[in-house]
Amino acid sequence: MANGLTPEQTSQLSRSGIRKLIKTYNDSNQQDKATLSLIIEQLARTSLYFIVEKDSDPKTGTLRFVTLSTGGQVFIPMFTGPDDFGALADRGKAVCLEPESYLRMLLENNCHAVINPFGSYFLMWPEFIKNYLLPFTIETKDLAQQKNL
Repeated sequence: MANGLTPEQTSQLSRSGIRKLIKTYNDSNQQDKATLSLIIEQLARTSLYFIVEKDSDPKTGTLRFVTLSTGGQVFIPMFTGPDDFGALADRGKAVCLEPESYLRMLLENNCHAVINPFGSYFLMWPEFIKNYLLPFTIETKDLAQQKNL
């Protein structure tokens, strides 16, 4: 791509956009529905980072995610970039997963997730993933495939 962005550059821009949208959404006390819609749209097409235990093997699909807990609730942390890993960077290694893959994994395991837990964060619970995020992600992927036919 001589004059265009590479897919990785596009993903980096999308992840940066998600970070900014999350801050805007939190600054509105989670009341800005238009920003929430934009977050969902971006999450549907953007790969995110996870920290997995050091002995995990992404090639075989054996991933053990580093988790966080508060108030008895366990969360899988997700990140928009390496700068957001915080103290978890030393607890494992980073993997980048595509939206449909990580959403299905979270749903199949009935997991709660938090994007960028050490700053302006965004919580995702199984019902939100099942009812909103995964269906929109699949629809977005299907539309992109139809466009490429």
